[in-house]
Amino acid sequence: MQSAREVRITSLDGFEAADGGVRVLANSGDLALVFPREVWETLGERALLEEAPSEPDAGELAELEEIRRGLEEHARSNRFETVLVDEPCGGENSGVHFDLVLRPADPFAATTGYAFLPVVRTEHVARYGANLDEATAGAVEGAYLVGAVAEEAALAAGGEELKALSVRGRRCSSSRFELAPELWRVLSGDLGWKNVEPVVSATTNSTTKRNA
Repeated sequence: MQSAREVRITSLDGFEAADGGVRVLANSGDLALVFPREVWETLGERALLEEAPSEPDAGELAELEEIRRGLEEHARSNRFETVLVDEPCGGENSGVHFDLVLRPADPFAATTGYAFLPVVRTEHVARYGANLDEATAGAVEGAYLVGAVAEEAALAAGGEELKALSVRGRRCSSSRFELAPELWRVLSGDLGWKNVEPVVSATTNSTTKRNA
């Protein structure tokens, strides 16, 4: 029997929608792995069983809700141009949604989608990333998956347009200087966050290697 061909994966560089499935870019963009949706979801289910972080405690869940509530109150009190609640991310059948979509009144401001989850997993990053281009008719320019806790791989999978943030450990796919202004204002206000611990994403890591 012919032996299977092996390809060593040295980096994961991003996720894209691909004909109803997910395309995973790897090895500094030299390799593209295309997964039909049902295969990708099966991989996600296995990952849940093999690498699930411990469940969030009551305090972490309460802080997650404080962030959501604080963002909505901040947006309304500052008369944001856009304050949407429970908006789909992508098409109606995407199965994912944003709890909030916010855009400040400043003409150069970005429209940002926020989803709040007890646990942010890699499958969430893949599903939101695959649907982000279609979110709210393409008007959402960036998004945050905010979790009471987050898988390490989910934090590392974040990129320029889609970031993961974890209450536990106060960790994020980016530094606090790259956070949406309204998000950092809420975190550093009543919640008292002094900083976030940035996690180097696969995309950033591969870019650094290419530029080295």
